[in-house]
Amino acid sequence: MPATVVITIARQLGSGGSYIGQQVARRLGYAFIDRQILQRAAKELGIEEAEIEGLEGCPQGFGKKLVSVFKVGAPEYIYKPPPPNWASYEQLEEIERRLITELTVKGPCVVLGRGAFHLLRGRARLLNIMVHAPQGFRVERVMSIYHARSKAEAIQMIERSDQYRSRYIRALTGLDWFDTRNYHLTIDTAKLDFATAEEMIASVARRLPADEVWSWVSEPI
Repeated sequence: MPATVVITIARQLGSGGSYIGQQVARRLGYAFIDRQILQRAAKELGIEEAEIEGLEGCPQGFGKKLVSVFKVGAPEYIYKPPPPNWASYEQLEEIERRLITELTVKGPCVVLGRGAFHLLRGRARLLNIMVHAPQGFRVERVMSIYHARSKAEAIQMIERSDQYRSRYIRALTGLDWFDTRNYHLTIDTAKLDFATAEEMIASVARRLPADEVWSWVSEPI
């Protein structure tokens, strides 16, 4: 039986990548995988989901135990004392890798973020997407969706998000999050509206050969 299609979507805050991913999944009848990974990882580690978000968002020391929490949209960096059960970055990586693998073998799906483009490398019928947009476009959406009080605050949120996601991907994969060689398709949502982006991704997914593995950058740069 041919491998099922898995679409991974990396996205910049405010680019609309999450929305597009959900719409693609709905259009194709695929599962949409996002917070299920966060919830299951938190349960296995015996810690709060916010702690997992902190590990994903702000890896520090990368081999050390991490006890900080970062939430997109918070005006200041948030620190909490160590939880009863500490979780190391390596533990999180191992658990998320396993959970993503388990969830994606159940059927066709769209996976949002979490370095899935790398964790699923070598899989047949894998389509890796990066959704991005220029700052001005993202600022307007962040002010609307995350209720930033000013353009300055929206820019701060965007810059923090880019910085932390980039660090997370570098720590997880050894790769540059922004390197287009990690992806089969990159979409600028300031140039293509969401509906067009959705249709483009769905169209490519429908045409994926049954067992072909598309090449991509496989070594850290």
